[in-house]
Amino acid sequence: MRRIFVIIITIVLAISCKNKAVKTEQEVKKKPVVEKKATIPVVETVFSSQDIRPCNIAMDTQKNVYVSINPLTPSNTKVFKLNIDGANTGEPYPNDDLVTGKESQIKAIIGIKVDSKGNLWMLDIGSKQFLVWNTKNNVLEKTLKIPADVTIETSFLQDFEIDEKHNRVIIADMTQGDLKSAPLPAFIVINIETGEAKRMAQGHQSMLPEIEDGFALNPIAIDPSYNYIYFGALNGRTIYRVPTQSFESDAQLRQTIEKFGEKSFSDGIAVDANENVYVTNIEKNEIGIFNKENGFKTLAKLPENQSWPDGLHVANDGYLYGTVDQLNRTAALNNGKDESTGPYLVVRTKLSK
Repeated sequence: MRRIFVIIITIVLAISCKNKAVKTEQEVKKKPVVEKKATIPVVETVFSSQDIRPCNIAMDTQKNVYVSINPLTPSNTKVFKLNIDGANTGEPYPNDDLVTGKESQIKAIIGIKVDSKGNLWMLDIGSKQFLVWNTKNNVLEKTLKIPADVTIETSFLQDFEIDEKHNRVIIADMTQGDLKSAPLPAFIVINIETGEAKRMAQGHQSMLPEIEDGFALNPIAIDPSYNYIYFGALNGRTIYRVPTQSFESDAQLRQTIEKFGEKSFSDGIAVDANENVYVTNIEKNEIGIFNKENGFKTLAKLPENQSWPDGLHVANDGYLYGTVDQLNRTAALNNGKDESTGPYLVVRTKLSK
């Protein structure tokens, strides 16, 4: 009798444990799975100033940093060399005669680059020429005129790239220089040695804004091997690219422009050796990145209350450097009211691997 009782108790306990296990399993299934959102890092600030308002940025192999000052923002000096080692100071570069005051040689500038020889290229949109300064020998290396026949009345020569493989500079002419006219964008291509210039692919669909009354061709970049030019409209969500060798003729250029990826509305882009395209996301005040594997996503965000990430530079120290200048808060882009408040920044974030 006792044995039968033990057997019954054992069976009851077994059934009870089984039912509890089933219930527990069902509860686990019913419990919602909470996915952890990845934390978006904030860019690191390496320069901050109430007075110097960096627009585009260039850096040489010695990590000297040069910035232009957008003509839409008030400044007596058009180009600065910055101290980014904590002092938050800058000095007119290369000298006052070239960049400071109403009588300076450079009148208005946005585009600025350093070539592999250490020459600082400054695109003066006021006098329609390049001034090339040898940063090693501290002398003016050359000037390169932009012929009048390759510009139009509303030309806005806001940025450029140096194609050292083919010995030419490629300018993104956004047009809309009055900030309101209809876009008629084009590439302006100049042979560095001869000065011969061409206006190319004018009005191509890839250069036009994707919204009504938007701004056209603006961000432009070249890969480190000088094989492709990457570009798009400021108010566009598409990254295009074209082989640098295609700039031999207008027909070849138009035929070889291809869609590469997606982006946000952006004022600047940069490309690394792994075909990562970095994008200044002016809609969300972030730095974005596009590659074929992961599509377009956020890489880092700006500090709180900052806006308009502008120029970008892929450096050889493993970082992407950029400027933050609140351009959207200037009177010209804010219904005549200037609501910008410093500080204005140079920031950096680690390059994607």
